[in-house]
Amino acid sequence: MVAIIILNWNGFEDTRECLQSLRQMHDTGYKVVLVDNASGNSEGMRLKQMFPEVHLIQNDSNRGFAGGNNDGIRWALQQGFDHIINLNNDCIVEPQWLGSLVSGLQTSGADFASSLITYYPETHLVCSDENMLLPDGSGLVINYCKSVQQEKRIRPIFSASGAASLYSAACLEAVKLQDNQFFDELYFAYLEDLDLGIRLNSKGFRGVCIPDAVVYHKESRASGYRSGFHIFHIEKNRILNELLNYPLWLIPIGELFYCIKTLVRISRNLFFKKEKKPRDVGKLKKYNPLSVIIDSRLWILRNISAIRQDRRD
Repeated sequence: MVAIIILNWNGFEDTRECLQSLRQMHDTGYKVVLVDNASGNSEGMRLKQMFPEVHLIQNDSNRGFAGGNNDGIRWALQQGFDHIINLNNDCIVEPQWLGSLVSGLQTSGADFASSLITYYPETHLVCSDENMLLPDGSGLVINYCKSVQQEKRIRPIFSASGAASLYSAACLEAVKLQDNQFFDELYFAYLEDLDLGIRLNSKGFRGVCIPDAVVYHKESRASGYRSGFHIFHIEKNRILNELLNYPLWLIPIGELFYCIKTLVRISRNLFFKKEKKPRDVGKLKKYNPLSVIIDSRLWILRNISAIRQDRRD
């Protein structure tokens, strides 16, 4: 049995389209768990009325991607589901997606898996198929914005993308933190899937990418691409990845890598024409880079006690 967890926060139309695509799937034996993070206009109840087959968890506050998904995972594990899928509400699935994802996991003998996530409507371009870890705690998608290949081979990955990922109940139980946190709620949003991948790898669990399991992703619909919110949490959470998971000797090396990487990016943007990516440019927002750098590190200092506890876990 599979639980598909979808998080909604003021994304009614995207969530409705996502749930509608799930109705078109060829497979049975799954349950959709809709977690509403205190959206306005009673979105959770309205979606429940439109899709009565879903189980609704209505939160009183916005618990972020990590907290909201944890609420869904806890309920699913209590109900005895064997596998947990996290699916972004701004995704559309192909009819054979679920069957391909589950059968690929079983065939490979892996413990977790990532779908092949392409952009929408540029469905020929890869949005994400796995997350790799860099020395500074950030992630890297190897095939980002490359054309979708015809290669159908299941291949090993380091970490699954949280936009459309599958985990066995056993591997999630093995790496949970205090208060039954599967995604670390210090992250709130972004890179929490990479942190989970680090913990899974440290316990010897294996991940794979299932190229037949295709999902179309609109990306960054809730917060806006490269908004101040987005950049703040990316910067804060890459530092969290270092502080929570890295040996102490690697952290200064990671920060040196980050400085070099940032200088290379600035130089490239100054001297070379930037390639246009398939983004939701309508939601592009200005932000102050210096403010992001300061605010992210102040957040780390304010939460150092909780960070120490999670590092021990």
